[in-house]
Amino acid sequence: MSVPTSAPRTAPAAQGGVKKAVLASSGVVTVLALWWLAVAVFGLDANRTLASPLEVAQRLADLLVTPLAGHTLIGHAAVSIARWGVGFAVAAVLGVVVGYVFAWYPLVRAVLLPVFEVLRYIAPFAWIPLAILWLQPGLAAQAFVVFVAVFPACVLNAEASVRRIDPGLVRAAAVLGGGTYRTLTSIAIPTGAPLTIAGLQIGVGNGWMALMGAELIVGHSGLGFVILSGQQSSDPALIIAGMVAIGVLGAAMGQVLQVATRPFTRWTKGLGAKQ
Repeated sequence: MSVPTSAPRTAPAAQGGVKKAVLASSGVVTVLALWWLAVAVFGLDANRTLASPLEVAQRLADLLVTPLAGHTLIGHAAVSIARWGVGFAVAAVLGVVVGYVFAWYPLVRAVLLPVFEVLRYIAPFAWIPLAILWLQPGLAAQAFVVFVAVFPACVLNAEASVRRIDPGLVRAAAVLGGGTYRTLTSIAIPTGAPLTIAGLQIGVGNGWMALMGAELIVGHSGLGFVILSGQQSSDPALIIAGMVAIGVLGAAMGQVLQVATRPFTRWTKGLGAKQ
């Protein structure tokens, strides 16, 4: 007599994935349809106000093989990613460390917080003139603008992640003989990891957008420069092609960070968090 096997439980998850894919695709199709209607019905392409989706797709294909100012689209994207990567990496490391120090050492926080609060409200673009004077136009100056945009979010979220730890856990660690360093590294940081990582996610977007602004002002390469070239040549297809590349790459970088940091928040699955 055979024993009935239980039905696989992967079906609901697969159905949910298909449903999400269908909804996402319908959103993209709707935007493209409205975009095409705006061009076809109102004739916005006649006065070079807006390019059609087909024109943008053709321009993207051209940029992949035809250099613009010495770089193809992939080359410009690589330059932008390198600038962003340097600024983001330095800001993420320093920002998280400073945030933990602010949370764990009240005296340091009391001394440095007023200066930090003033500086974090200065727009990243306001630092561009000083960045050029200090570092000259190039990778370092634009990476510095990215740093300025990313650093505050990393500090604030890292600090909040430690300050929100249950004081009972800290007292329990002290009773069991855990020192300051051991309590911070074994309890506070792992428990607050989700909020710290959320700050990094915010930093990804902040830094990427700040970089595009910097490349529009001082860049001679990069995706921001692609948009500037389209504006200077009155080419809306080139402008929108650059915008599409910026948006797709930004979303991809956010997803990469989410996957890369998933092992640090795996324990939250038991609390109902969706990974």
